[in-house]
Amino acid sequence: MSFIKDLNAPLLRLWPDEFFYAFEAFQHVHACGGTGSGKTSGSGKMIAGAYLRAGWGGMVTAAQYAEIGNWENLSAQHGRSRSLVLFDENEGFNFLSYEMNRQGAEGVGTASECLMKVIEAARRATGAGGHQGGEQQFWEDSTRMCLRYSVLPLYVANGYVSVSDIIRFVSSAPMRREDVTNQAWQAGSFMYEVMDRAARRPRVKVSRDAMLGAIEFWSERWVNTPEKTTGNIVMTVAAVLDRFLHGRLKKAFCGKTTIVPEMSLLGCVIVLAMPTLTWFEDGVIAQTLFKYMWQRAVLGRNALAEVYRERPVFLFSDESQETVSSYDGEFLSTCRQSLCAVTFMTQSLPAYYQKIGGNNPRDDAHALVGKFQTHVYHSNACPETNEYAAKMIGRVITRQNSYSDASSTNYNAGMSAGESENSGSNSNWGYSSGGGGFGTNSSSGSNSGKGNNWGSNRGRGTSESVTHGYSEHMEYAIEPGAFARTLLTGGKRNGGLVTAVWFKSGRIFKGTGSNRMLVRFRQ
Repeated sequence: MSFIKDLNAPLLRLWPDEFFYAFEAFQHVHACGGTGSGKTSGSGKMIAGAYLRAGWGGMVTAAQYAEIGNWENLSAQHGRSRSLVLFDENEGFNFLSYEMNRQGAEGVGTASECLMKVIEAARRATGAGGHQGGEQQFWEDSTRMCLRYSVLPLYVANGYVSVSDIIRFVSSAPMRREDVTNQAWQAGSFMYEVMDRAARRPRVKVSRDAMLGAIEFWSERWVNTPEKTTGNIVMTVAAVLDRFLHGRLKKAFCGKTTIVPEMSLLGCVIVLAMPTLTWFEDGVIAQTLFKYMWQRAVLGRNALAEVYRERPVFLFSDESQETVSSYDGEFLSTCRQSLCAVTFMTQSLPAYYQKIGGNNPRDDAHALVGKFQTHVYHSNACPETNEYAAKMIGRVITRQNSYSDASSTNYNAGMSAGESENSGSNSNWGYSSGGGGFGTNSSSGSNSGKGNNWGSNRGRGTSESVTHGYSEHMEYAIEPGAFARTLLTGGKRNGGLVTAVWFKSGRIFKGTGSNRMLVRFRQ
């Protein structure tokens, strides 16, 4: 079957003259949307259909049983029914045999990491709390060494490794230094029997240093570790791996192998038909385990024959918080070179906080989401997710106009009145003599007056003023509340239309002149 490999090939039309390209798929897509927002039936269906039409292989996680039917319908719609492979309890992937047969003794480390992912998934699925800070790292390192030095001698002694043998091996380990040389312990210990066979009658040849390392670990480091710590490690390993000795996990992962991750590299689309909301904890463990093995196979494809290197593949995970793991961030950072497109879809960021666990779940979740270069935001009522979306899209300068219109009128009136009166008198008298003359004079007089005055005044005035202006501010290009108010969620009331904000880092869309645009999807 043909497939698209051209990085510049358009995969999906977003708008009449805007497309989602193959190279953008390899930079990964993350979608958020609340329950009923239309993310699965909108952007999810469109992106999945684009990958199927392109002829790519893939791996799909499933949270709900309905997703299995959705992928069957999509595959039929896009002519890929023959490519679809459903991995349920009727199929098998013996992951330990797969890894040891593929790499031999060199696969011990990978097999141990697979078991660590199983333990991590089990703790996350059951909500079990872990240690904090440095204790957590110590516990992980101790458990990892316990598994590594169990897998190696079992493989050397038997030529194969089984989950039941790992449980028996670690459960019979010495707890004190004196146990190592105690004949009673040796006679009843499965570990001692295996170590003796590996040393004397090995089925697989390994270096002498490798076996000495295992002997030194169990006889020196293990017995010098506090008994409480070793007891906790044994109980954790035994309790988690015991799930693989019964029921669906035993059928799917400890028997025959009918499915391997490399099938995707040849065009198969493997759907993990082990829904986490149906299989519960077993579903989380099963999907996390296979997803990890698939991711490792994709990253290692460049060392395989050309037929395994050419065809692009995709990882599609709706309700991705259900199967998120500590390895996902590393995979996202490196899988582009392996032509892998990753699409994660979740309801909200707090869904990751709850599932990721660890010391800093919020920071770890943001670090994971930050590795996706395309983000699709559907209708959402989660304030934290909407705030994160608004911050990611960024702020712009906005201009706010101002206008004022003022008028005034004044009026004044007044009256004045007054009256005045004056009166007065004057007199004078004088005498003079000289040269034989004599004389006198006198005079008198009076005056009076009276008057009044009256007046009035009146005045009126008006004034009017109009001013225009504006001010500039930095505000969110899309304010957080808009994600809950303005986006369509499909269904009858919206005519089957779903809208979402499509954000692409480093791209300018012609229609908007920015790196975001409103996209419509038909359900």
